[in-house]
Amino acid sequence: MSSPRTDMSTHPDAVGTEEALDVRVANLDCESDAAKIERALRDAPGITSLTVYPKAARVAIRFAPDATSADALRDRLDALGFPPQAAATMPEAPRPWRNPKVLASAASGVLLLVGWLLSRGGAPEGLTTALYVTSLLVGGYYFGREALEELFLEREIGIELLMTVAAVVATVMGEPMEGAMLAFLYSMSEAAEGYTEQKTRSAVKALMDLAPKTALVRREGPGGPAEVVIPVEEVRAGDVFLVKPGQSIPTDGEVLVGRSSVNQAPVTGESVPVGKEPGASVFAGTINGEGALEVRATRAFAENTISRIIHMVEEAHERKGTSERFIERFGKRYSPAVLAIGILMAVLPPLLADASWAAWITRATVFIVAAAPCALVISIPITLVAALGTGARKGILIKGGVFVEELAKVSVVALDKTGTITKGEPDVVAVVPAGAAGDGRPRSADEVLALG
Repeated sequence: MSSPRTDMSTHPDAVGTEEALDVRVANLDCESDAAKIERALRDAPGITSLTVYPKAARVAIRFAPDATSADALRDRLDALGFPPQAAATMPEAPRPWRNPKVLASAASGVLLLVGWLLSRGGAPEGLTTALYVTSLLVGGYYFGREALEELFLEREIGIELLMTVAAVVATVMGEPMEGAMLAFLYSMSEAAEGYTEQKTRSAVKALMDLAPKTALVRREGPGGPAEVVIPVEEVRAGDVFLVKPGQSIPTDGEVLVGRSSVNQAPVTGESVPVGKEPGASVFAGTINGEGALEVRATRAFAENTISRIIHMVEEAHERKGTSERFIERFGKRYSPAVLAIGILMAVLPPLLADASWAAWITRATVFIVAAAPCALVISIPITLVAALGTGARKGILIKGGVFVEELAKVSVVALDKTGTITKGEPDVVAVVPAGAAGDGRPRSADEVLALG
């Protein structure tokens, strides 16, 4: 059975016999998901290069067609739990009641609450402990699994491992409610991660919505030329398509027949519609005005102006600034250091000073939780992605976090044209009546506007 059509086509590489598959997938929300895809595919037969863009929910693969196929790779991604998306569609986080992480977090919270209420009501300790342990296992399933995968497969110690160790140790030390509470609280942050990532993709989704989903293309059929509606990603260079008044132009092309004005503000920012006649170029995502146009496509959908802008925005999101790279390097050293200090704090005082094991293990657990660098590690990436996304929604393309940081050093800004700093929409600033009314008196501005 064939996989769903993806938003980027498979096409021959210009050099050699490689082909490329560039596809958006669902459930790709973080670096841990990206690492899972890389582990599963990097050694697969036929794959020559693999790049995963977690912020864009995108996987780019180059492969040898004699060893594998695009459909096989799509099936492989689907089997991994990252199903390819339909044409020109940005994946969206599932509804909360269908999100396994949300359901696990909610179940963990309910079990924790029930256990606490029963303990307050005098229920047997064994029953409440069982509820707390179940709450811990349910809430900690996803981040605990990530922690073990990072530890054994990536040889890395992350925040997830710190939280897992703290929750398990607290339970073993006779504080199952505290362990369940840790698992529940951290599971909530894991559950919200996909929805937070969805917000950062809003700029790309807005760009994707500029282009129509289908195109009216003229194709040769058994009875002669016919007009057929096809998905926009199937439009190829050389195809002739029709654009009716008020419709968006599906891809870049050259006008063959017709005259009209085209609103290019979504792409170029020009405030006034531009007249188009045979021989003129048109861009994907711009809006046709009053006349029908017959256009020959000069670029496939995957290579048109909108697609290239989308790729620029996505690559900007992935391009890390100096501060972000520093924080990542710091986090990779800081987390193992916290775990090591916690272990030493739990072991050395009882061994060297005959102190209480229970007291120092408890202190070590509290230290690991308090020192976990969650807020520190995510602070700069979230800030940079928010700045890039906000700029893109307002028509400002910034090519990465490093340039956002450099803006703090700017003292002079040079602008090349007025359209750079205007709204891109014409406004009436004055009305000058010309001529007289039927009774010979001059027309007023209000009368002129009423006639318009």
